[in-house]
Amino acid sequence: MELCACVVAGLLCSSAAGGQELSAKLQNAVGHWQVVNGDGTPGGKVETYLEKGLLFGRVTEVRPGRTAKDVCDKCASEFKGQLILSMVNMRNFHAEGDDWVGGTVVDPENGKQYKGKIWAVGKDTLHMRGFVGISLLGRTESWVRIP
Repeated sequence: MELCACVVAGLLCSSAAGGQELSAKLQNAVGHWQVVNGDGTPGGKVETYLEKGLLFGRVTEVRPGRTAKDVCDKCASEFKGQLILSMVNMRNFHAEGDDWVGGTVVDPENGKQYKGKIWAVGKDTLHMRGFVGISLLGRTESWVRIP
């Protein structure tokens, strides 16, 4: 029975990545996360998931001080006026080594879109770096897995 579960899980991870088998570190990036602000206080919550081998993320709980009815009024294009709650604000990250790269992330607080890089540290911590141009010009957030 355990062997069967392992085989099914392996097939799912392989097909989710477009045929590429995902390392444990890449798989650890999928889940429910509590955003931790730079000052150590909790921010919003995000769910990361795979779609056609790419990593996406959606807001599942807005940060303290916001309501479920708040919209992204500072955002441009398709995000303008969109509810922050349930917004897919992380898109199209692809696997490269043990990192997720090449995607974009929208910060609903300032409405700006950034390039990004995501990597897991162990099973319960995720780092997301948003930047403009090169990775040196950005900031890194830490997220903690929600059990």
